Amino acid sequence: MTKLTRRNAVRLALLAALVALGALLFLLGKEHQLFIDNQNVTVSGRDLAPIESLRVSVAGGEPMEFMADDRDVTVVRGPRASIRVEVLDQDGKVLKTVDASLSFSFEDRAMISLPALVEGLPYRLEPPGAQ
Repeated sequence: MTKLTRRNAVRLALLAALVALGALLFLLGKEHQLFIDNQNVTVSGRDLAPIESLRVSVAGGEPMEFMADDRDVTVVRGPRASIRVEVLDQDGKVLKTVDASLSFSFEDRAMISLPALVEGLPYRLEPPGAQ
């Protein structure tokens, strides 16, 4: 049996550090498709209608305008994303603001329901194409 020399110990430590760095960079750089849905939905036994006018910001990005029955997709990077939803009146004034945070694991896609999020109900849905 060979003796673990100082040189080999340093090599093993550097290899372990490189593997850990690679795993960290994979998690921080992984992109996820986030479907944002403002359509009719039934959650927890409640039928929710779409909201007439919304403004949504994902991960501090540019706000997106949503009307009733809209669905859009955006790409987020990393294991978490923040979402800010502003419910607007007919004049474009903010009536209500809701902040939420999403956590991703290894899935490539996720979908949220804006009516459920605004009502404080579970808002994660099965994304299109999920089986």
